[in-house]
Amino acid sequence: MMPKLKSKPKPQSKRFKRWVKIAHYWLGAIVSIQLLLWLVTGVYFNLTPHDELKGMEYQQSHHPEPQRQAFDPQKLVDITPLLAKHTQVESLTLVAIAGKPVYVLDAKVQRYAHQCQQQTLIDAYTGNALLIDKQSAQQIALESYTGPGKITQVKQISAPISEWPTQCNSLWQIRMDDDLSTRIYINAVNGELVGHKNDHTDIADLMFKLHFMDYLNQGSFNNPFSWLLGILTLLLSLSGLYWVVENLVLKRYRLSLS
Repeated sequence: MMPKLKSKPKPQSKRFKRWVKIAHYWLGAIVSIQLLLWLVTGVYFNLTPHDELKGMEYQQSHHPEPQRQAFDPQKLVDITPLLAKHTQVESLTLVAIAGKPVYVLDAKVQRYAHQCQQQTLIDAYTGNALLIDKQSAQQIALESYTGPGKITQVKQISAPISEWPTQCNSLWQIRMDDDLSTRIYINAVNGELVGHKNDHTDIADLMFKLHFMDYLNQGSFNNPFSWLLGILTLLLSLSGLYWVVENLVLKRYRLSLS
């Protein structure tokens, strides 16, 4: 009986295996870069105090809530004419803005504060429409500030805002001349404090960008770079699995009992 001759692998098969191995090496290199970034940024988040990450060194931990009992109920205007004038109102709230009682008429209640607010502010004592002007924004900002600095600049900015990428509303930016270069942001629609930014948050924002691969500054982990990394990781796993199966078929793995 003639011995069986082993068939030589086809050139196309050898070329395919070669490309799988090359792709596996390069995919591993690319994915490992992001894994290293996750490791470095994760260590940074764990070692950095929460106040530095959130820019709260000079920010009051709890912004004082408006107290209704501080308002004179006898001076509050009747809300019935207001509701008759503003027919499309889902909610009406009495709050304090810069020490004044204010009715907030919400045409459409938004789930998140950064969404485009459809609100009208009414002075609860006079019934006149109220706008968050430069003076009001400064007063609100100073109420949230506990640092040693003074105001150096006040300006209104509109979306898109690099430091608050998800923010849809226009904001007042108040700059302070303290050691951290604090910037205070006030919602120009309803006067709410958006937050503080400073030199520490500049570093933290960069680390968050690297950690969440938010290179398009969308303020979200659900972005094209995350999808791309997911696809590359899947291809890395499949190419590695192909290589393992090939080695098993060719019996390249041997158990050593020594």
